[in-house]
Amino acid sequence: MLEKIKKELNSYFLERREEIDIALTSILANEHTVFLGNPGVAKSQLIRAIASHINAEYFEKLITRFTTEDELFGPLSIKELKDNDKFVRKTSGYLPTAEIAFLDEVFKANSSILNALLSIINERIYHNGDKVEKVPLISLFGASNELPEENELLAFYDRFLFRKVVRGIRSYENLMKLIDLDEEYKPKTVIDVEDVKKMQREALKVDISNIKEDLIKLKLALESEGIRVSDRRFKKSVKAVKCFAYLNGKEKADENDLDILRHIYWNEPDEFFKVSVEVFKLSNHFAGFALEQREILDSLINEIKKINKERIKLGGIEYRKCLEILGKLNSMTISLKDVKNKAIEANKPYELVDDVLKEVEGFKKYVEGLMK
Repeated sequence: MLEKIKKELNSYFLERREEIDIALTSILANEHTVFLGNPGVAKSQLIRAIASHINAEYFEKLITRFTTEDELFGPLSIKELKDNDKFVRKTSGYLPTAEIAFLDEVFKANSSILNALLSIINERIYHNGDKVEKVPLISLFGASNELPEENELLAFYDRFLFRKVVRGIRSYENLMKLIDLDEEYKPKTVIDVEDVKKMQREALKVDISNIKEDLIKLKLALESEGIRVSDRRFKKSVKAVKCFAYLNGKEKADENDLDILRHIYWNEPDEFFKVSVEVFKLSNHFAGFALEQREILDSLINEIKKINKERIKLGGIEYRKCLEILGKLNSMTISLKDVKNKAIEANKPYELVDDVLKEVEGFKKYVEGLMK
């Protein structure tokens, strides 16, 4: 069933393979995910689409600095206050009764809301007056345009096990597909919460005996690079690896399943590249090469931004600069195609190589267009 859901989501959400894997792994792991990125990259639409595949109690709210506790946790029960002199909220239909939840602009929550949210996502409980209510939450998804800066928000941010910066579509081929894409996503495969809980139990049985040493090597390597991985995050990441392996249809995890750790072990976005490099040293050097090529591609994109586009047609230094960039892109295309074939021969995941190849080819078409 999960394989069907993955295929449906990937056929609609272009260049969102990693985000889909993260979200589904998060649900299997009973953990939480935050998507970061500029407006318009379909963070909210993707989260809603994933939730639509599960027949669960769903709660969604856009957070602002004016959002009140009533809007998240339910209104005050006037009857309880009058009859019993008790401060009790009517939580039905609100976050304390949700199984899947989505909070947009999640880091705009005020301190009083944050304290209650921490109890909900950490311990799955809500303090409703003098009663402690159990919260059936499977996963909470957050979205934000920016990282939190205030100290009180950092503890909340740390409770999101999975983190992903979502970028706009870059491949020329996928931009063409986007033009004809239906406005509304319609799920075909829908599963019940009991199905999810069964899969969660099965995922925890995945054997990780042959990658235990790799997990420790990775933690130590990152700490030598100045990236601290807390014991709590390390322990939870082990569960994430099991769930990611299960998502990929395995009963025994291998080094390829370490890939999910790229989205767990960084704190600042600048650390993501370092974490990915260390992960790919252990799991997939073909993907590591592709990641390096994407960094080069980003620098070439920045170079093009600085060029006066109107002067390219005059055939001067701007034209020669474009010609130089085009030569580099041609070389990258050849190298990535070769690496993709080698990854296939070695039976290694090549999706990231293919993604970067399409990005390079798309940018190459753009540069060629500028030079005509």
